[in-house]
Amino acid sequence: MKRLLIGAAAAAGVAIAFSAVATGQQRGSNAGFSARDLAGTWSRNAGGYGGGGTCPTCGDRGFSMEFPVFTAAGQAAFDKNIPSYGREKDSADAKAHPEEHIGRRRAQPPALGNDPYGTCNPMGVSRALLYPDPVEFHVLPDRILQHFEWHYGIRTIWTDGRKMPPNPPDLPRWWGYSVGRWEGDTLIVESVGHDDRTWVDYFGYPHSDVMQLEERYRRVSADTLELVMTVTDAKYYAKPWKSQTKQFKLLPKGLIKTPEGWEGILEDICAPIDEFEFNREIRDPAGTGKPAVPAR
Repeated sequence: MKRLLIGAAAAAGVAIAFSAVATGQQRGSNAGFSARDLAGTWSRNAGGYGGGGTCPTCGDRGFSMEFPVFTAAGQAAFDKNIPSYGREKDSADAKAHPEEHIGRRRAQPPALGNDPYGTCNPMGVSRALLYPDPVEFHVLPDRILQHFEWHYGIRTIWTDGRKMPPNPPDLPRWWGYSVGRWEGDTLIVESVGHDDRTWVDYFGYPHSDVMQLEERYRRVSADTLELVMTVTDAKYYAKPWKSQTKQFKLLPKGLIKTPEGWEGILEDICAPIDEFEFNREIRDPAGTGKPAVPAR
C-alpha cells in the first residue's frame, strides 16, 4: 500500500522535527490564542502524520479504558466482530492482562477478521477521530468541516442552529448527522443516524442505529485540543459509555510535505484495488500460513 511508504518516510523524517516544534510551542507563551478558534490541522500522531502510534499524552485507538455495560443485543453484536487490533487472542500477552476488557485481548490476523475497514469501508465518526493521523478543521459561518487525512474524508458539523433529525432517521449515513454549539469554551457536537456497520473503535465495539454520539472539544492551550466522547445507545449499552480524554496537537504550517515539497493534508486513500494486492501478498499469508495467491 502507498500509505506504508508514506508512513515510513514520515516516521524517519518528521518525528524529530515535530517533537522540536511541539516543545517550542509548549515553552512559548499560551497568551493570545482563542479557545474557540479550532481552525488548523490537529493530530494525535506521535510524529505528526504518517500512521503509526499516538503521541504519549494523546490516548490510544480505543474508545475507553473503562468496561462497557452491554445489553444482550449489544453483547451479541460485540461477539460477532473480529478485530485485528489489540492483544492477540489467547496469547500469553493477552492472558497476562486480565484487568483489561476482553475487547482489547481478542485480536486475530486481518485475514481471519471481519473489520469493515479492512475492505476500505468508511470508519465512521468516532473511529476516524481515534486514528492517529491529522484532521484539518475548517471553520465557516454556518458549519465546521473536519477533513481527515486517512481516507481523505470530509465530515460536516452544522452550527447554524438546526435541530437533529429523528433518531433513527430514515436514511442512516456513514458520518451521521451532526450539529454543534458552544457552551463557554467547549464545543459540544451531537450526532445521530450513524450507519450501524461502523465500529465505535479499533477493538470492534459495536453500536446500533440509535446510537447518539456526543463530542466535547476544548482547546486547553495554544497547541493542545482535548476531546471527550460519550456513546448513548439503549439497544446495545445499558448505560452511556464515556471515552478516555483524547488529545490532539496543533501541527505548524509546512510540517506535512511530500518529497517534492507539496504542503498540506495528503491524499491518503484506502483504495480497494490497492487493498486487494496488500491482502493477497501480506495479510492473507500472515493470517492463514499459506503462500500468497498468484496474481491474476
